[in-house]
Amino acid sequence: MSPLQIDGGSVTSVAFAPDGQHVASGSSDGTVQIWSVVTGSTTLIRRHSGPVSSVAFSTDGKLLASALYDNTIRLWSAETGVEISVMNGHPGRVNAIGFSPDGRLLASASNDGTIRLWNPHTGETLGDPFASLGDAILCLGFSFDGSWLAAGSENTCEVRVWDVETREPTPVLIRTQSSVHSLAFTPDGLIFVSGGFGILAWDAQTGAKHPSSSYVGHSDQVRSIALSPDGAYIASASANGAIRIWVAASDSEPAVEPLQGHLGAVTSVGVSSDGNIIVSGSSDQSVRVWNASSGEAISPPLLGHTDAVYAVAISPNSRLIASASADHSVRLWDVDNRRPVNGPLQGHSMEVNALAFSSETRWLASGSYDKTVRVWDIETGNAAVFGPLSCTEAVTSVAFSPDGQLLAVADLGGWIHFWKTGTDQQARTSLQANSQGITCIAFSPDSSQLVTGIDDNSIRVWNIAEGTQALLLEGHDDLVRSVAYSPDGRYIASASEDKTIRLLDTQSHSVVTLFGHGGPVQSVAFTPDGRSIVSGSSDATIRVWDVKAALSLSSEEEHDSLARLGSATFKGDGWLVGPLGELLLWVPAEYRGHLLLPPSSMLIGSHRVTLAVEGGGDGLKWGNQWKECWRDPVDSAA
Repeated sequence: MSPLQIDGGSVTSVAFAPDGQHVASGSSDGTVQIWSVVTGSTTLIRRHSGPVSSVAFSTDGKLLASALYDNTIRLWSAETGVEISVMNGHPGRVNAIGFSPDGRLLASASNDGTIRLWNPHTGETLGDPFASLGDAILCLGFSFDGSWLAAGSENTCEVRVWDVETREPTPVLIRTQSSVHSLAFTPDGLIFVSGGFGILAWDAQTGAKHPSSSYVGHSDQVRSIALSPDGAYIASASANGAIRIWVAASDSEPAVEPLQGHLGAVTSVGVSSDGNIIVSGSSDQSVRVWNASSGEAISPPLLGHTDAVYAVAISPNSRLIASASADHSVRLWDVDNRRPVNGPLQGHSMEVNALAFSSETRWLASGSYDKTVRVWDIETGNAAVFGPLSCTEAVTSVAFSPDGQLLAVADLGGWIHFWKTGTDQQARTSLQANSQGITCIAFSPDSSQLVTGIDDNSIRVWNIAEGTQALLLEGHDDLVRSVAYSPDGRYIASASEDKTIRLLDTQSHSVVTLFGHGGPVQSVAFTPDGRSIVSGSSDATIRVWDVKAALSLSSEEEHDSLARLGSATFKGDGWLVGPLGELLLWVPAEYRGHLLLPPSSMLIGSHRVTLAVEGGGDGLKWGNQWKECWRDPVDSAA
């Protein structure tokens, strides 16, 4: 849209309203205005006699606060523009203001070195100054949960943090090389601080410098920084007019435009029963929701976990998403609005790494390294009246049978335990699959069999009623991390640390190996129609595979080199090698893991590489034709 033009004076502060439809601005000529992002129209709140230093909206969007050089703070109705109160208390100029996340407090920082807290509804100051730094304070900010308040100084170049409830300073003291003009909290409690010509990241609890803290690239002092609502990106503005955008979780990686995709390993994937969405969990502490048809993100990341997300699950009615984390908690999210449902489900004493909904969406089971399974009542949001269910070793996987009768649990001791759904009564004696650990389990659609991944890299299928092994499958070169049955029970997909996916025909026992991920494959799931497989990998990508195309790989004509690329695998030196060991294509290191080849039909990640073969087979050179891809720079202007 066209610039929103201020009549006179420079713009000193801007703030978005929570509805995202309006922007407030303050300027050096004393003007406070609210602008419509949709129409560009403006509402003049007031033109003061002195400059405006800062503006801020309350979290409900009903109030607008403005700080002035005349040492006052003014509160306005954001809807009518009527002045509600004038707050005096600072003997020096007010440089920064901010509302707490719950809207109950308004904080102000001044040149007099003090911070004051106000009741924004009455305009009254809440006692004596909240804190004093003995130096002009240029910026302040609340943490996401409102428990901490941080402020940065001008001459002492420090950032200090206070506990809002106790009003006591924490031990945290951050020292920078220059005046602190701006700071921002991340959802997980880091503080990004402007420092000289760059941005520094610090741990808000310990004050320790964060490893990913060298956001350097500006040629002048950074005067302002802001964090995207999902915590994924930082924007920084410098005195010379340059704006840069950075990937927050990366070590000084700039991003000209935000790239969608996880910033860490994809640990778990799931597909809704209606086939509309793909859900993924990651070591980047986020849960993401994707359009299953286009691969586009449906919403910003779902944030709340404070450590890696190990497992995700979608309820059979496609209304809820569950996520389990190394932070010992389980969270529920509403699929429609992507908001948390109540607070985190807590009770485990160690990392939670397994999740499963019961078939009628009444129960949610979670498994943990603490050797227990906890069952949660979806309707009440509380732990079930029974349990927790105990295992002999750390729990690695949980699954409810499709017929709703059984809850199966696997542990690192090699045991499979069975309970009657909704009770703490064992349905049958436990099975010892082997003396080694079990990594994953999945029920067949008819609930008669259970497929398991074993620590010896094998896959074993069990007849549940008889307690006997029905099938042994070998072939993976590393641990099997995930297994899944196709909806018709004909195929089993397995994901492995060896970076491959194997597709087994349970009738013919034939196996197809799928290559493409650049890192260990952590999770697989079939779409409800059985036509595709979704996989998540440590390479931070999600792939969707066409089952029909995958099954046809073994029948491709050997002379069709383009088709053989689909079944190629990488050698250590970057060569794509065909099924007969022939060298097909060398791929640069930065492209490996991002290359989209059949039967992979979709790749969700920050980067994607495709092969463009113009004119079909005529545009692809192989064998002794490879020299035709090279042009002599002397004879060619290209």
